[in-house]
Amino acid sequence: MFSSLLELGESLRAGGYIADSIATTTAYLAARLRKPLLLEGPAGSGKTQLAYAVAEAANTSVERLQCYEGSNEEKAIGKFDEPLQRLCVELRAKSGSVDCESLQTELHGQKFFSAGPLLSALQHEKPCVLLVDELDKVGQAFEAQAFKRAASCFGLGRYLYYFSGTWIDLDEWKRPKTVPQLTGWATPAGWREGLRPWCVGEPMPNQVPAVNSGAGRHNGNGRPVDGEVLRKIEGMEKTVGKRMYRGILKSVARVWNPKDIQDQAIQEKVLAHMQAAERGLRRAEAAREKAGLATFAAVLGSLRLSSLDQVDNLKTLQEIVGSLEGK
Repeated sequence: MFSSLLELGESLRAGGYIADSIATTTAYLAARLRKPLLLEGPAGSGKTQLAYAVAEAANTSVERLQCYEGSNEEKAIGKFDEPLQRLCVELRAKSGSVDCESLQTELHGQKFFSAGPLLSALQHEKPCVLLVDELDKVGQAFEAQAFKRAASCFGLGRYLYYFSGTWIDLDEWKRPKTVPQLTGWATPAGWREGLRPWCVGEPMPNQVPAVNSGAGRHNGNGRPVDGEVLRKIEGMEKTVGKRMYRGILKSVARVWNPKDIQDQAIQEKVLAHMQAAERGLRRAEAAREKAGLATFAAVLGSLRLSSLDQVDNLKTLQEIVGSLEGK
């Protein structure tokens, strides 16, 4: 896409995007290696604009998938235009004899399919820039198998799948480079012995629940996971808010669901962060009453926030509390 790092830097500057050497080098390597680029940062830091600047520098277009709560595979991949399909069937029926088999094939063709950003990106004649915006805001419905299969074409699978699973690297023709060894339950002998696949959130296979442990669940090292700690974590969602709740789970445990945490020490760490967030939110509310709404709005505005509900990490919350109490 770019012949050299210097060419990319000059093209970005020509398009009005000023980036440091780290950002430019990272974007260049991602393009050369054909790997996705994951950007994190506060609103207004230039994440989205970088995608458009790279597309302009490469003389290509951007396919943008805007993520939000409730996004699903239809939003990402596309869906069939059912009214158009019904209209086609009605017109064919009025015209006389209908070949049902050919009609069915036609109705399920791309002519009647409204492509979403992922499919549109695959159909481009020349490589385009696929921008998946606000990926952290999606819910479980967005992690449907159909979306995962499509996302794997872009190398995004590792951001959406269960990290502890077996991963097989593919070559440039999408063929496995190595053949994984089958687990015990996947072999006929193992299945006859009663071995079964393990699902996240369930007891590990062939482990006896610990006596007197809260939920009797175990982590990978055989240590009992305290069910009471898990219940306390789940009860914190309403207390600290959904954004903060999910932010702590993501940053501390790298999971979306606390039931996926298989280590008691990490569970306790997550709970401690949740409790710290609860105390911080109480202090922020108290400081807001003393400082006044105008000062409170000014502090949030300096961080590009409009309310405490948008805070998703302890560092930002600490900055807000410190600023309010200082005033």
